[in-house]
Amino acid sequence: MKPFPFNFPARSLKGRVLCVLGVTILLCWVGALTVLTVYTLRGQNSIWDSKLQAIGTKILMSIPSGKSLQPSGQRLRLQLRDEAVPRDANLTFQVWTERKNLIVGAPDSPPTALQPTFADGFSSVTIDGIPWRVFSVADSTGEVNVQVAMRHDVIDGEIRRKTFGALALTTTLLAVAGLLMWFAVGKSLRPLTALEAAVRSRRKFDLTPLPVTQLPSEIRPLVESFNHLLDQLDQAMQGERRFIGDAAHELRTPLSALQAQAQVALRATTPAEKDAALVKLLAVAERSTRLSDQLLDLARMDAGVNAPQKVLADLSELVMHVSQEFDMQAQQQRRSIILALTPCPIECDVDEIGILLRNLLDNALRYTPEDGRVKISCGYTELDGKDRVCLEVADDGPGVPEAEHEAIFRRFHRVAGNNGHGSGIGLSLVAGIAQLHEASIKTGPGLDGRGFSVRILFPLPPPASSSMGAEVVPA
Repeated sequence: MKPFPFNFPARSLKGRVLCVLGVTILLCWVGALTVLTVYTLRGQNSIWDSKLQAIGTKILMSIPSGKSLQPSGQRLRLQLRDEAVPRDANLTFQVWTERKNLIVGAPDSPPTALQPTFADGFSSVTIDGIPWRVFSVADSTGEVNVQVAMRHDVIDGEIRRKTFGALALTTTLLAVAGLLMWFAVGKSLRPLTALEAAVRSRRKFDLTPLPVTQLPSEIRPLVESFNHLLDQLDQAMQGERRFIGDAAHELRTPLSALQAQAQVALRATTPAEKDAALVKLLAVAERSTRLSDQLLDLARMDAGVNAPQKVLADLSELVMHVSQEFDMQAQQQRRSIILALTPCPIECDVDEIGILLRNLLDNALRYTPEDGRVKISCGYTELDGKDRVCLEVADDGPGVPEAEHEAIFRRFHRVAGNNGHGSGIGLSLVAGIAQLHEASIKTGPGLDGRGFSVRILFPLPPPASSSMGAEVVPA
């Protein structure tokens, strides 16, 4: 939803703020000017009416009482108190008797009555095409009627002068307010300008946090979120650099072994020596292939390119499917794989669980001696008062020292003194995939109290999903 019913032509934040404030101030200016004009009109009319009323009353009170009033203007003028005679050139007056006889009047007053009806109060009349504002008042006996008037064009001119003065004042204030607003908005946006300069001046790969101390509170959350993103990028890049260094170190050994075995095969003088060298070369190649596959899986998981595509699958079916891939290898190495499976559906990414199972099974077979056993079981168990689906891979090999149980799940970690040929990647992949599935890992002794076991505890699927039946996608 748009915050305003129209689009601003300005594209910058400063332009938008100035546009909003400018329109707001302009509307306030128009409203204030309208109100001021209305009050000026009413006020000026009231002022002039009060002035006419005061002059008329003063003239009436200045007329001598107890004397017969005859149309003798000069004599009456002499008898009027001097202060009662209006000195304003824009005013005129007349004094009439009850018989409609003009006693005295201003030299410029019209020859006819200013108020033809002689009614008391204010009125607007037109005499000889000239509009007048008139105030008429009679004494208590009704013998004398005083009429005071001012031409309307004089009043209108005064109103226009006052209105134009108010317009000039408010326009000046509007211009000053606009100028102050321009500087205020510019000063308020200086932190953004400084922030832009700080970002622009950064060198490549500089992921240090941006300063937030001088930023307005409205902008600070955005910059803090950006700093959080920079921190995540920094950690990702550091992890990538560590991964590249570790991967290069891990690949150097099998590549050197490949080269050495190839040279041995080339120097072989008998078919038996050559065959033996080629067998070793094939073993090193297989180990290199497995290592590269694990590195690719680890890189893909770290990158988080694809979120887990979880479906409802029967874990026992997945275990059976993966274990069949290792039957031939187990027979050749004189090891046995034992399955103890209970159908138990889980929500999982079938491909990821396949990688987890292969690494667990390969790791167990690799460190189990000849005639050893590897047991894979799945079923239901309880953890912290909650039902879980438990996958367990146990062997009767040499086992892992308890002090190393946590460390073996770190990438490229190998147990000291172990004669196996592991890369230290497989169990770190297991830990990462388990975390993606919100599963916990428990370790302990293996079969018959010997060896090593890994238990993966998956959460139960939602009831609505589990009631639909398990769907297995081949790993």
